[in-house]
Amino acid sequence: MTDDMPVLRRHIFLTGEKQVGKSTLLRKLIDRRALDCAGFETRAFYLEGERRGFTLHGRVQMPAFENDCVVCARVGERKSVPVLPVFEENGVRMLQLSLSAPAPFLLMDELGRLERQAGAFCAQVLACLDSGKRVLGVLQRCDAPLVRTIAARDDVTLLDITPENRDAWLLRLMRAL
Repeated sequence: MTDDMPVLRRHIFLTGEKQVGKSTLLRKLIDRRALDCAGFETRAFYLEGERRGFTLHGRVQMPAFENDCVVCARVGERKSVPVLPVFEENGVRMLQLSLSAPAPFLLMDELGRLERQAGAFCAQVLACLDSGKRVLGVLQRCDAPLVRTIAARDDVTLLDITPENRDAWLLRLMRAL
């Protein structure tokens, strides 16, 4: 096997430059293989046609007022700030519910620098990786403690996604899962 085609371990995380299709690849994989997936995804929210931040959407049954809460807000041209209570309360709850859900897969789309100060959320992410669930996720390309910890785990395969290789990885992941 070549360096760009590593052995796939239990948990699979995608990384790469912004806007190369990492989240789209995971959505296609989940849809095409009909994977039963709990977990969470981040979704952009817009006001007056401009992206103003992201919400945290749980893929588990939970009250509407706890789901789709703003997890970060844009405060400058290239600057966003986290809404830490959403990570620490809603995000932790999403992950706890995901662990008790019957779904064998857990989506974590995406993890990166915003979670740095969300200790309970980071601990729950690691608990999910130590559980019987198989995690599919996206890691931002950044130097953050949680990202480094996940990338260094023996049970994690980290795939660098580019526009040139994403379709090949989708096919390989579809065959492997």
